[in-house]
Amino acid sequence: MNLLEIVMLIIGILIILFSCLIVAHPDKNRTASIDDSELKGLLQENLDTFKQQQNEILTYVSEETLAKTEEYLSRLSNEKIMAVSEYSDQILEKINRNHEEVVFLYNMLNNKENELKETLKEINSSQQKVKDAVRKNSDEKVLSKDIAKPKQPNTLAQNVKLKSALKPGFEAESSSISINNAEILKLHKQDNSVVSIAKQLGIGQGEVKLVIDLFTDR
Repeated sequence: MNLLEIVMLIIGILIILFSCLIVAHPDKNRTASIDDSELKGLLQENLDTFKQQQNEILTYVSEETLAKTEEYLSRLSNEKIMAVSEYSDQILEKINRNHEEVVFLYNMLNNKENELKETLKEINSSQQKVKDAVRKNSDEKVLSKDIAKPKQPNTLAQNVKLKSALKPGFEAESSSISINNAEILKLHKQDNSVVSIAKQLGIGQGEVKLVIDLFTDR
């Protein structure tokens, strides 16, 4: 209870006591002719005054309590609104941060995918180049083997090839070359080396090797 309520309550009690005193000790000037109706009217008037004052006190207290309640609720609602606003700002900030991270990861994955595609293209291109090189090398080896292993020619063709391979200055010595060819082949069949045959016949090692390659299979 506040000070105003206490004051009004004391005033009401004093009024009631004063009314009782008037009833218990009437004024000497008054006579005993005061009947019950006048006493009831006086009491009723005092009671009405007290009720009015009580109502005024209750109205004041109610209005003050309502104002305080409204002020408290307003302050509380403002605090709650500020708290909710701050929380929503934090949530929005987190959402934006997560969105930026997702976009960054998505872009990074796209870049990695493009890099992998380019790498795969380079690998496939390199594999194709290697296959082409191996195929080309194999074809060259087959061609070189075919060139290095001709079919066994007949004696006449061998003599013609040998004569065309020799220098023009030695064409007059065809009979000597034929003898040398026979000797070279004979010594070669006896498992003599190229160096040994060249020394025995007094000819060059290249000539010995050429005759052996032309007239024998590898």
